[in-house]
Amino acid sequence: MIQKVFESTTADTISQVGTFISESGEACTEASVPTALIVIGPSNSTYTNIVRSVEAQLQEKLDVAVVGIAPSQIVNLKSALKLINNRVTGAALTNEEDGLPRHEQSSRRLNYDLQVLCDHVRFHSIAKVILAFQDSETFDGALLNDIVGVISSWQDRIPFVCLFSIKTSVELFQEKLHPATIQCLHGAQFRVTQIDLDSVFETLASSKLEKRVWLGPGIVRSIMQTQQDSIQSIASFTRSLQYAHITHIFANPLGVFLKDPIPTETFQAELYECVRNLDSFRQRVEELLDQKGLDTARRLLHENTFLHEQIKQGIKKGKKDLESLIAAVELIASIQKSLEVRATDSWCNLYTQAMAGQLKESPVVRDTLLAVRKSSSDTMVKMLEDLAHSPLPDLLALLDEVRQLQSEKEGTEPLRSKHDTNYAGLRTTIVSHKVELSKQTASLSKQDLSYSELVNRVDAMLNNYLQEALITPRELFLHEILIYDFKSPHREVFAPKPRHSVERALSLPRDYLGCDCCKGTQHGLSATHPVTSILYQLFLESGAIINISDLWSAFNTIVGPEENEDEDAEQEKTL
Repeated sequence: MIQKVFESTTADTISQVGTFISESGEACTEASVPTALIVIGPSNSTYTNIVRSVEAQLQEKLDVAVVGIAPSQIVNLKSALKLINNRVTGAALTNEEDGLPRHEQSSRRLNYDLQVLCDHVRFHSIAKVILAFQDSETFDGALLNDIVGVISSWQDRIPFVCLFSIKTSVELFQEKLHPATIQCLHGAQFRVTQIDLDSVFETLASSKLEKRVWLGPGIVRSIMQTQQDSIQSIASFTRSLQYAHITHIFANPLGVFLKDPIPTETFQAELYECVRNLDSFRQRVEELLDQKGLDTARRLLHENTFLHEQIKQGIKKGKKDLESLIAAVELIASIQKSLEVRATDSWCNLYTQAMAGQLKESPVVRDTLLAVRKSSSDTMVKMLEDLAHSPLPDLLALLDEVRQLQSEKEGTEPLRSKHDTNYAGLRTTIVSHKVELSKQTASLSKQDLSYSELVNRVDAMLNNYLQEALITPRELFLHEILIYDFKSPHREVFAPKPRHSVERALSLPRDYLGCDCCKGTQHGLSATHPVTSILYQLFLESGAIINISDLWSAFNTIVGPEENEDEDAEQEKTL
């Protein structure tokens, strides 16, 4: 799913880079190296995926060899040339005197001699040798100048193409290169459209999986806040979301009820006891007692088989209601996009409000419906066409009516609604030396009035649908199984606090060692504690200035022998 988002975002860049590489030999001289400067932003994974996609695209037409080069892999020109030879030829040329290409065993060449690569390219008819430099800004400038100078001298025999990933700007990268090196490059700049986190989250949240888990508003806000504060990559953001799903499925024993379909046979009795301790279960029993459903409440409390069937129905209904909730969020986002609402909310913000049960009465819904009532006929047609995939009733019939009204209208101006304030003004009248202001609406044609009635029907349809779909997830039966909203496991993994753990281990070593000698020492120091733990406790008891002699004396009192005849002499000898 994430790969689809990446492909849709970077499709144009991949196509342009592929075309540049395939046509690079036509516009370049023999001494200039075709070079693609790809401005990727802060994410390295984006550049890796682009190189992989470009290679797959070129392999359909040409025989190409791609060499990925990272700053940590090379230290000088010799190691760089050796790496290029090894990657392209596929031979581990480790001996500097016996590095032999497979097809020419008679010639003895050094493993960093590009003649080895030249013979391999000629023998296998390789069309392009692509050198993909990763983290280009971190390369040593002198090393880059040497590499470009060498491959430029071999350009007439080896068809090199360079790809540089740039996170900052082309101008800053150009400052690392010598003017003579720049003359050897025939460059083109490509900018990668940054992958929107909102699109990634929308893809994951709206996808339909076999074991469906919905993330709660708390964990989503925590993940997004961490992403904004740390400026992490898309891969880190995806791993955070995946970890939240995996934690709920594997760390929650009630996750077995997320199987689709739920097994007909009952599980072990402890699982049903866990269900009976859920807040939503207690709320259900209280509702049954208020409705005089004593028999049903008694069976839920005492019969596991009956509870199993109720869980199946509750999970099925909960999944359906949550899917309708997400569909309503997608509907609001699509309407805002179609009507080009100025204060457009992000999909993630809409999702968190919906999962918190705050979207139904929020200003977002009111402003969106107000924009619908004010829209012209052209905008209404575009909106209804964009909503063709939504589960709204009578949507196609309304779309046909709007088109029919448009075909019957006179002139080129679109039909307008009576709710549109752009066609209303203020009327000034003077009565008894007093100025009175009143609203005055421009006269509407018969077609405009018909269109206004249709707009009211569309508004009523959207309002009824949103009022039914925008539920409060916390009120669902067994919402604890369907929704994951615990922030502490995610925070401990992605924002750990090792200092607290180390301090606790030094203060309470028995909790970590599990040895018998420390069980009786709940508080205070003991000779059975590790030496590091004892020193740490003494350090905490010391003041701002530590006397080494007193520290040693206290330490020796704890860990030293019980009887010492000449303690002072031993201390002086030790110190």
